[in-house]
Amino acid sequence: MRNRANAGSTLIVALASTMLAAGIACAGLSIATTGQADTAREELKLRAKAVADAGVHRAIAFLDQTARLSPFEPFATLDDLLFDGGGAAIDYLLAEDEPLVMGGTTYGTCSVLLTASASGLVRDVTVTATGYVPNRASAKFRRTMQAVVRVEQRPAEVFDYSYFINNWGWFYGNTINGYGNVRSNGQFDAANYAPGAFGTPRYERIDLANPAAPDLVGYQDDNGDGVLDGSDGGIFAGWDIKDAGNVRGLGGEAQNQHDFVAQTAMPNLNDLSVYEARALAAGASLAIGGAGGLPATPVADAVLGDGVGEKQNLVLIGTVDQPILLDGPVVVRGDVIIAGVVSGQGAIYAGGNVYIANDLTYLDPPATSLPATNSEADTEAWIAANRSKDFLGLFAREHVVFGDYTHWIWRYYVDWWTNDAMNASAEDAGEDQIPGTRAGRDGIMDTADDDVLEGDGCFTVSHYTEAHAALGQIPAGKSVGDVIPGSGEDIDGDGAYDGTTTLAEFDLAAALDSGEWAGNLPAGTLHYSEIATLELTDVQAAVYTNHAAAMVTLAWGEDFDLLGALVSRNESMIYGTNHLNLTHDRRLTAGGAYGTLLPSEIVPARILAWRSLEQDLHYLGAAP
Repeated sequence: MRNRANAGSTLIVALASTMLAAGIACAGLSIATTGQADTAREELKLRAKAVADAGVHRAIAFLDQTARLSPFEPFATLDDLLFDGGGAAIDYLLAEDEPLVMGGTTYGTCSVLLTASASGLVRDVTVTATGYVPNRASAKFRRTMQAVVRVEQRPAEVFDYSYFINNWGWFYGNTINGYGNVRSNGQFDAANYAPGAFGTPRYERIDLANPAAPDLVGYQDDNGDGVLDGSDGGIFAGWDIKDAGNVRGLGGEAQNQHDFVAQTAMPNLNDLSVYEARALAAGASLAIGGAGGLPATPVADAVLGDGVGEKQNLVLIGTVDQPILLDGPVVVRGDVIIAGVVSGQGAIYAGGNVYIANDLTYLDPPATSLPATNSEADTEAWIAANRSKDFLGLFAREHVVFGDYTHWIWRYYVDWWTNDAMNASAEDAGEDQIPGTRAGRDGIMDTADDDVLEGDGCFTVSHYTEAHAALGQIPAGKSVGDVIPGSGEDIDGDGAYDGTTTLAEFDLAAALDSGEWAGNLPAGTLHYSEIATLELTDVQAAVYTNHAAAMVTLAWGEDFDLLGALVSRNESMIYGTNHLNLTHDRRLTAGGAYGTLLPSEIVPARILAWRSLEQDLHYLGAAP
């Protein structure tokens, strides 16, 4: 009899684990009865535990979904539910004696209570779930489980790469070099060229508690060799990696080519109000000058364009003697044109396009562009030595434009590649938001893995529902029926359909002679070409756009070097230089030494602790 009871218990636990892993918020169990009271009691005890476990998992799914339903400010809706107006935690009853039903059969009821604590960009939620069998009023058995679940915002993972594209990745050239990891959410294609993908280990996070000794935590053994020796990293792709046999560097080794990995989310910059709040809280600003002890000339406070009659657009041109002075994260509600020399540490968020008109360099750059080796110790030492050096983030709500977009050569090549079928950008890319995947991983149409939404001529998205409203999950400013930003085929998260990128989208929002530009535009400048170049060679910044990064540079005989990161939805980066070198600024590793400046993302809810509040299951009623 003992063997039969053990077999029955094993079956019950296995079924419960399978259902919970699949996200089913109920605990339907097959009960193996032997006719003996002790066996029946054990089985019902296990059912009560499974019901309580299901309640915890339901709470985790609720927290995760609520944060993602408000992508611009993931904590806004959660905080409305879990805290009062003064910031004090309040208990939120997610479920009270709620039946858990599957296949028409009720297996018990569950009550779930949430209690939260807040610290910066972290919410730790204590989930207390009690399962009753058959229900609370006439319970024969109950079990209470408790978990601490963390919901967290952190600097977006996309900045861990020298090149990240939320589309198909193209390294078409023997003289392209990615000094750091490269990643695409779609296919990565080297087309039998011999580009360099030199790779670097990834880490879970960086601990900056001791500013003099940054500590990289959680080395990722990507190649699975069990050795944490700096030989990890390489090429990562959400689809397959194609024709990469000639790739140079770590990324050319089979164990460092990681295909069909989970897609990495792009942060949503369509609503910059959260970044405006951060900029105001930081007292951020931009100025020009200040060299040799002379006073600097302010050009923007924390938010440019929020004042009555204030100009929306900004031109910044720095020199060694009169650099652009960065002090924290600044939001510009319109377009930004920038070139020349920058000093300090800061970021510029643009509500329109960012134009890198000419070379853009640090006055006080890192002493070397890379650590001596890829080892953890050398990387930490390099970050420590260069943490006080200049740093700039350029983050565009729309496009990032490199060089003189008005030149006919620039427009010809960018238009050609932007409209190429291989570089599709229209938001009819299907459920996975990646074009060219309609036939699924097997490459055969009319099979189970087809992405049938791709290319169907419909903009398929999800909408807020009455169910969301009943749970308090609709963020302020949104209503039942509105598009959930970033859902379905809404790749850029603005809730509206976007077709193929056009040349017109790269044009300035206002003419330079319109009087609508703040900053230090040289007197008498009428045309963008007067301050821009078609011979771009140096950009030192972390660059982000959830639309297109577009460039043509024809600096023959020279290299094009970008120190930072290039992150985009799709790209038309066309170079006529000896090399195109994308060097990952290791200060961005694992959230970055400047994490407070970077766009943030919501981290999937994760369990920090899980325990039973009752060491022994309580038998509350008469024996069955």
